[in-house]
Amino acid sequence: MPTIRIIVLAPGMNELAVCARWRAETFSVLNASAADELASLEAFVADPSDQVALMAMHDDEPAGTALLVRSEIAPVHDVTPWLAGLYVAPAHRRHGVGAALVGAIEDQARQRGHRRLFLYTTDAADYYQRLGWGTVDRTRWNGADTVLMAIDL
Repeated sequence: MPTIRIIVLAPGMNELAVCARWRAETFSVLNASAADELASLEAFVADPSDQVALMAMHDDEPAGTALLVRSEIAPVHDVTPWLAGLYVAPAHRRHGVGAALVGAIEDQARQRGHRRLFLYTTDAADYYQRLGWGTVDRTRWNGADTVLMAIDL
């Protein structure tokens, strides 16, 4: 039976390069290269005070990533903290990797004393609703219909 293990990323870990590549390929709105993303992730994980980068390992293979961040890119709403950058590699989708990452980010936020967690999504509101998240607001951001969602921790 396949196993999913969540690891906390730290400076210098080889897995950061994998996450950087995924982010550069997936989040085109950022317009960043893999090298830019790697530098950004290295700086991000060097300051773990109220944020964290996680990677899911599915049968010891990198399978996905998610971030707990203080603020979202150009947020329309002044709330914190945020689940951001959830990504699951195509070969590992529909195996519980995304749900494991979301749950792990929720745990990280809870451990830091937060009572509520937020996210923006343009196309996955139904997915997050199945995980217990609720819609707070709908807006347009960067030309796309965007849903602000939250979960009570």
